[in-house]
Amino acid sequence: MRTIALDSSAVVAWITQSHPWQQIQQLMDRPDVDIVLPGPTLTESIYIARQRGNVTAAPQIAATLATEGCRIELSAVADLVRAAQLHEISQLDPGLHARTGQPCTLSLGDALILAVVERVGCPVVTRDRYWADFARGGHTTATVRLA
Repeated sequence: MRTIALDSSAVVAWITQSHPWQQIQQLMDRPDVDIVLPGPTLTESIYIARQRGNVTAAPQIAATLATEGCRIELSAVADLVRAAQLHEISQLDPGLHARTGQPCTLSLGDALILAVVERVGCPVVTRDRYWADFARGGHTTATVRLA
């Protein structure tokens, strides 16, 4: 069984059925894949999906993800400390947003997700290109796959 984590950008695409939701669904449907949602992924996914007009109640979104086989991986104390380090590194080495050219860094939620993914030792699927750049720069041990 392979474990793969999802970032909120991938989960929100699945919830709202926007590109590339089919790719995420294919991952969820694979019997050999264990889908992990770091705790902040669940929180951010619910918030953003509802902000984008999804009217499903927050508990129902969480229940639907659980029904799809997604399991929540809560943050440990070491993850919280590592997230602070990742956030600081990101602030010192910002990337450039692909569309706007503006500087971009990890949010605290992003840093928490990456810290959990590092601990679990699995790849993470995201739509955030900066995460891939951050990993290529050697700032995280997480393997980042763009959706």
